[in-house]
Amino acid sequence: MESYKELVTNNLIAFAAVFLASIAMINLSGYDVEVGTYLYLPIGAKILVFLLFGRQVLLGVIASCVFCGVVLFDSWGGNIVFGAIGAMFGAIIPLISIWILEKLKLANYSEFKNINFRHILFLIFFTAILHSLSRFFIYAKSAVFTINPVDFLSHYIVGDIIGGIVVIWTILKVLPYVVSAAKA
Repeated sequence: MESYKELVTNNLIAFAAVFLASIAMINLSGYDVEVGTYLYLPIGAKILVFLLFGRQVLLGVIASCVFCGVVLFDSWGGNIVFGAIGAMFGAIIPLISIWILEKLKLANYSEFKNINFRHILFLIFFTAILHSLSRFFIYAKSAVFTINPVDFLSHYIVGDIIGGIVVIWTILKVLPYVVSAAKA
């Protein structure tokens, strides 16, 4: 029973992390599905919750991606099928990136305390490329959006990289300070 409670709690934390990152992104930089944003914070939240909790929080991340896509971004242009596919790809791409990098023995993300920040940066770069390419192919096939490939990919890749770095660096620098202040 305890593991069930932990699973539900971790998924709620993952949902909240992606949702709050999406709210912060909307308020800080806005969002246009055809162009993207230079500060896509949800990708950093997704990477971080997968590093912290593993793939057990996939349902919470997917739920948050679908919820944010419908409610916050209105990014599906009325096409629920492509929107749902895009939301699911957006949720699983960080997991796929972690799996590929571990299988190629480029990094080991299984023990959070032993992770080198350079490995996290490489994970952010790799995830940004895969995430942006998946979005491009999904949105280009939808025939709902008018997409310029160069603008789309450059904005999405840069936005994912900057957003990922901002979220993870902020959490790694601010969280220890908050925890140490709470203990004092």
